[in-house]
Amino acid sequence: MTNRTSLAGRRRRLAAVAAAASLTLTAACSSSDDVAPDAAPAAAASSEAASLKLVGILTVSAPSVGFPDQAAAIEAAVSAVNDSGGIAGRKVELTVCNDQADPNVSAKCAQDAVAQGAIAVIGGLSVGGSGMVPVLEQAGIPLLSHPINPLEFTSQASWPIPGGTPVSFSGAAIGLVKTYGCKKVDAITQSLPSSIASADFADAGLKSLGMKLNAKIAVPTTNADYGAPVAQVVSNGADCVVIALPPGEAGKAITALGAGAPGVKAGLAAASLTQALIDQVGKPAEGVLLSDSFLPVNSDEAGMVAFRDAMKKYQPDAKPTSAGVVVWSALAVVKAAAESIQGPIDGKAMQQALGTLDAVETGVGPAIDLTTPIGIKDFSRILNTNVVTYTVKDGTYGPAAEPFSVLDAVKANG
Repeated sequence: MTNRTSLAGRRRRLAAVAAAASLTLTAACSSSDDVAPDAAPAAAASSEAASLKLVGILTVSAPSVGFPDQAAAIEAAVSAVNDSGGIAGRKVELTVCNDQADPNVSAKCAQDAVAQGAIAVIGGLSVGGSGMVPVLEQAGIPLLSHPINPLEFTSQASWPIPGGTPVSFSGAAIGLVKTYGCKKVDAITQSLPSSIASADFADAGLKSLGMKLNAKIAVPTTNADYGAPVAQVVSNGADCVVIALPPGEAGKAITALGAGAPGVKAGLAAASLTQALIDQVGKPAEGVLLSDSFLPVNSDEAGMVAFRDAMKKYQPDAKPTSAGVVVWSALAVVKAAAESIQGPIDGKAMQQALGTLDAVETGVGPAIDLTTPIGIKDFSRILNTNVVTYTVKDGTYGPAAEPFSVLDAVKANG
């Protein structure tokens, strides 16, 4: 498996990619944040017959969770691509379907994608995403996902763009040691199997360095006070802690660390600490290490500048986020696959073409190799094992460290 992890050696190539970054991603349609499953796609810039149909399925909004930033990023990406000539000379017609965090609605979104003749589905952070995967697999339509559901890690239809939990948390643990020289690392998790599994992958990352996780501190999902788990971290003598919690809870834990253990360094998945949450947490967020598959969203690399510029131009009311970068990158992969096809471009042709791409340059991180899934139990479809780490500095994301791969660590835990 090819993992290109040197940014320094690729700066000229990234500049070239981003110089054409308005060419990298494209689409002339958009949808509102609360698009219903049966919403009609927005009008494409070219004739119906000539357009390529693309569907985005994600939890845009729901009673307890929502990722409108990803919907905005998909729409900005498609608009940028269409304004630069489209994909294979054809405009892209985008429909964004809000699965409302409901697997049944997600399945209906996927059925609509099949009925439209979509060449691919871009899946954001889809809380109800388990419903769409079987439908797409049966229809032979590829899903380029931001994986959080088990089926997104195992289905042959799934092409995860980042590596998900295994890569993020292996990377967070390794990054803490590389950045801060940690000697004893604890993990704070929720008492849920998925959260505890995140700590297991942090342990795998440490084992790849000849270390091991010192302690897993599990808290109930109803936990409101992180003073007690932080006190346990201090009692254990840990100098670093991996936080395997959802975003809101991660913010509470970081705040508690700042109050009760200001010398302990924290690491977590980048998607769990948005700029808005950094602003809310304030000083305790300083120095927190973030593990990502892409560059920080405020990076001055040309590809990331192009992403921010597209968001400002096409979605001026939305903020660029690391989660938005994922779907931006997914469209770059769709474009690369479609333009490699000799003949009709449809879902089945795309499914075959994706498996031939060994170094897709997105301009916003290390090249992605789609040719060799990792093949471990429960996570067989992981493709991208690259990790980029960076810390919070002066209230925002600091510069990225040199990327590395966690392939061996993730495989060892499988």
